[in-house]
Amino acid sequence: MGTAKKVQGTLSSFFKPKPAATGGNKDPALEAASMLSVPVAESPKPTARRKSQAAESACKRRRVIDVGDSDDEANTPPATSDEDYKDDTTAQPKKSKQNLSGFLHSGTGNAGHSSGRTMVKSVSDTADMVERLRMRIKESDTLGASEETSPDEPAVAMGSLEGTSIQLVQRRRGVKYTPLELQVLEAKEQHPDILLAVEVGYKYRFFGEDARIASRVLGIMCTTANNFYNASIPTPRLMVHVRRLVHAGYKVGVVRQQETAALKAVSDNKNAPFTRQLAEVYTSGTLVEEVAEYAIDSGDQYLMCVVESPGTSKDRCVNLGTMAVQITTGSIVYDNFEDSFLRSSLETRLTHLQPGELLVPPDLSSETLKTLSSFAGHTIRYNEPHEPLLEHANRSGVRVAYASAGLADPSAARRYAAEFYASHGSNSQLPQVLDLPDAVVVALAMLLKYLEPFNLTRAMLTGGIGGSRKLPFVQFHTYSHMLLSATTLQTLSVFAVSSSVMGSSTDEAAVALKDLLKPGARLGGCHSKYVRGGDGSLFSMMDHTRSQFGRRMLRRWVAHPLVSREKLEERMDAVEYLKAIMSDVSDSSELTRERQVVAGMHAKIGQLVDVERGLCRIQYRQASPQELLRILRSLECAMNLLPDGVEITEPRLIAQVLSRDTWTPGLRKSISEWKAQVDYKSARSGYKETLFTHGSLHDKIQQHHDQISAIESELESSATAIAAQLGLASLEFKSISGVDYLIDVKNSQAKSAPADWVKISSTKTNVRFHTPFIVEKLAERERCRESLRQAARDAYNEFLGSIAEKYSELRELISSLAALDALFSLAQLARTEGYCRPEFVANSDLASVELVDAVNPVLSQGLPTYVPNSVSLGSTASSPRAMVLTGPNAGGKSSLIRTVALISIMAQCGSYVPAHQAHLSIIDAIHTRIGASDNLMAGESTFMVEMRETAELMRQITPRSLVIIDELGRGTSTHDGAAIAYAVLDHLVSKQPLTFFVTHYAHLVDAFAANPLVRSCHMSFLELLPTSADNAGEAAISNITFLYKLADGASADSFGLNVARMAGLPASLLLRARDRASWMRTEMESRWAAKCARDLRRAISLDRLDAS
Repeated sequence: MGTAKKVQGTLSSFFKPKPAATGGNKDPALEAASMLSVPVAESPKPTARRKSQAAESACKRRRVIDVGDSDDEANTPPATSDEDYKDDTTAQPKKSKQNLSGFLHSGTGNAGHSSGRTMVKSVSDTADMVERLRMRIKESDTLGASEETSPDEPAVAMGSLEGTSIQLVQRRRGVKYTPLELQVLEAKEQHPDILLAVEVGYKYRFFGEDARIASRVLGIMCTTANNFYNASIPTPRLMVHVRRLVHAGYKVGVVRQQETAALKAVSDNKNAPFTRQLAEVYTSGTLVEEVAEYAIDSGDQYLMCVVESPGTSKDRCVNLGTMAVQITTGSIVYDNFEDSFLRSSLETRLTHLQPGELLVPPDLSSETLKTLSSFAGHTIRYNEPHEPLLEHANRSGVRVAYASAGLADPSAARRYAAEFYASHGSNSQLPQVLDLPDAVVVALAMLLKYLEPFNLTRAMLTGGIGGSRKLPFVQFHTYSHMLLSATTLQTLSVFAVSSSVMGSSTDEAAVALKDLLKPGARLGGCHSKYVRGGDGSLFSMMDHTRSQFGRRMLRRWVAHPLVSREKLEERMDAVEYLKAIMSDVSDSSELTRERQVVAGMHAKIGQLVDVERGLCRIQYRQASPQELLRILRSLECAMNLLPDGVEITEPRLIAQVLSRDTWTPGLRKSISEWKAQVDYKSARSGYKETLFTHGSLHDKIQQHHDQISAIESELESSATAIAAQLGLASLEFKSISGVDYLIDVKNSQAKSAPADWVKISSTKTNVRFHTPFIVEKLAERERCRESLRQAARDAYNEFLGSIAEKYSELRELISSLAALDALFSLAQLARTEGYCRPEFVANSDLASVELVDAVNPVLSQGLPTYVPNSVSLGSTASSPRAMVLTGPNAGGKSSLIRTVALISIMAQCGSYVPAHQAHLSIIDAIHTRIGASDNLMAGESTFMVEMRETAELMRQITPRSLVIIDELGRGTSTHDGAAIAYAVLDHLVSKQPLTFFVTHYAHLVDAFAANPLVRSCHMSFLELLPTSADNAGEAAISNITFLYKLADGASADSFGLNVARMAGLPASLLLRARDRASWMRTEMESRWAAKCARDLRRAISLDRLDAS
């Protein structure tokens, strides 16, 4: 912030018109140059030619438009390459002995510069700068003489501001471009939808509209140079800024120089600009964060493609195929399903997976686009321009990419997918690909095509390149799991709202946590941004995992509860086994050898880094040496969790997780060999040139080290001959400011130096030289160093490739550890006081629930005095199937029905539940209609959302389903709402799902009073009547004491006025409302009495007629 203010103040004092000084006439350009820390000499009177050049330069290089808070490095002047000066006579440097030092040190033809100072290369260049400053001041005085800047406003250049209009990087007629700009134009023509960061010297630069975006998002300066806006960032901070741009919603590409200055100097194109190519591309769905030493919630996101099969039925139903890949972990989920015109099934899959990026093909129906737009948070239009614009910065919601139309045909898609897997040596996987439904194959082909520029197609080969294992494609919904709809997930708060989808920055979250979390430490029992249960979700309450991969596994279990009683019993047996071990761990002498090993695993899992993510970064060749060292150490620690000679045989699930088929001797040997090859010190520093200690990779790199050593030996041996030339007994080379092999002699001895020696620098007493031989050998050494760096990069990638060949085995190991961590989490939860193991009813075709002293698992965490309740419904074939629940407002009705639903989910995840006893049947689905909300993005009112959710619920219920409905029919008139509630309840009773129906319509209780399948209950309370009707204010309203206990029978009133008083409505308003309610009740009773009298008279008249 301080640096930004200094720069801002400098610019303000420079550009703001000032009155003439009284103490003499000083050149304002020289003053401005001194403020910018430019060493300036008095320049001669400029010629007409130089004035013309300066005027042209002033027109090209206009005002700075945006100075924001940023790092000091981001505001330093950018280093440039040689081509930046071509066709720009005002900035052409003159090489001399004075700047040869910078040339040798930097490896380019440019002098170096220090942070915060602009180093002028020559006196003529200084004169050019001063003249340009004079022209700027003159223009500023002309355009802004009558304007004054408020001290509270940010100081910017006066006149026409740059960056206030869109500037796309496109060719224009009659414009002369520099070689660098021509390269940028060509890159933009090939990739118009990508925000490009172009490597130029020691900076990465943005051009045109990309520069405006970078200025706003990154808080850096945006200037005009030649024909386009310009902004730059330092090379060491590249990925920090790339992440910020990606989290702002942009697709970011990194254009790198493909050659170095040292190698280019001896190449055939040494006089041509540096060759540049798009090397990396990043989006929110493809950015793989680094593996940190401390655990953070990094927001793993899916990249999801949705495809429609051709043809639509008469009721506007459509067949959809989806394919989603989680780049960070290699998880791939697909599904093929028929969806109604409301697209509720698609919404369910979107809510479960929470993709951070959607891949949208052409020709989607309006209903599908409407659903996707509602989820993304903005309107999706396939044919709209896709260039990155400043107006899109920090747009909330999900990023949308657009798939190629060429793969929409199923036959073309199958051909493309088959060629991909065949080219990667995965012929054994081809039958599995061809067996997928057409819509899924199209989605797969579109994902493969989209991931090509990212170099991430390996994500679709997570079985290992050339491996024979099955494709790791997992179908989203199978009959072995309970389906939780999008509405159920949201209304029951099973998961917290994903902050990553809303555009939050994971790197900022990591920085915030860095001071709080230590390696292996936990905050409040979890390793996320929240204390356990603090976000109010069921998952956060259940999460006691100690690793990121274990947390992902537990989330999958909660999202897809089991419906197989056998598998549930297996998982609960494992939880009970671990619970017993954790309870007895204080007395380890009582534990067997096997139990001691399992008990030790619980603590050690927390010491592992996110190996699941790390393996993917290794497979994508993105892992840094520091990450590689952490991953190898964690893998070694993981293998040591199960010592040799220990065999776990019971219970069955624990035996499967800790199977010797996973902890194989061959895998243990491979990990040890990988770790032995890596030098720890070099890995920690990220120095690849000395990373390997032995082996073939070490030998390849050592050849280049030997060449460099030979050159340095020749240089050292030349010292004797040089000393003889100078008449010295001996000579020792010096290294100053990064320049090696300097001949440092006194001024008196410098006269005897040969004429072909190159003067590098000098002081008052000494002069430093390089001989032609030294100059030649230093250039050769620099070329060898470049070759060394390239060889080290190649060897490092080869080493990562050798690890990736074992990806399948390593992934299986981490999956076992993830399952074990999730089981430990459930065991830790089972130790909570008041939790019990649920019992499942065998072979039941009807859903049932019987709970004794059950509490809400989420609310009871923060409320120790939470009142337990016992609930029984559908326990026998003749018992009621529906409960109509009434009672006062805020009396605990919604909490009770949520308790039943959440306990059912927990039980079928294999968890213990918060109750003294629990007898449950296996439920195939949970359907809810709770709360009131609208969906304006989809054009749906509150009542429309309510009816849509009810309609979807009615279509999917079965006798084994659990239905939760809370106050249906509130969003319309009383008569319509009551009629809809009656019709819905009547339909549910006929279909016989297990139903909890909360209502304030008292007549519903009367309507179903004689039905044996309906049970009427209420939440009990105590009513304290007012002492006197004359009392004013609160005493005139009945006081209600909530008992929060379930009781049989209906409630006589809802006592809404009591809640209004609790909310703080004025007493006068309450009195008026009480009087109006009393009048309405009397009016209703009078009408009812009159109707009954009319009916009675009619009946008597009819009887008399019959008698006569």
